[in-house]
Amino acid sequence: MDDELKARIGVIAGKLAQEVIASGLTWDDAVVALGLAAKAVAQAAAGAGHEPASECVALARRRFEDAFARDVSVIVADSCAPKRDDGADENPLLATARRRQASKLY
Repeated sequence: MDDELKARIGVIAGKLAQEVIASGLTWDDAVVALGLAAKAVAQAAAGAGHEPASECVALARRRFEDAFARDVSVIVADSCAPKRDDGADENPLLATARRRQASKLY
């Protein structure tokens, strides 16, 4: 897997993790939801004619389980308390970026 693909997967995984956290599901229910999503993607691939559904689902299951063998880093930040530094007041773009980062969209 090349660096660009790793970065793209990391972005999607991060977004999924944020959505799961925001959903209010328990962690084990969230894992079920992610597993169902993986199976749905596999079935959609089969429907698009890639391979038979059973093969797509079997591959998705292996890939999903293989993902658990990978190392991950999780950083949980409180988005309600934007970080400030000495340069924030002097740099209006930095202050705007921090406000946007701290806001939640629903």
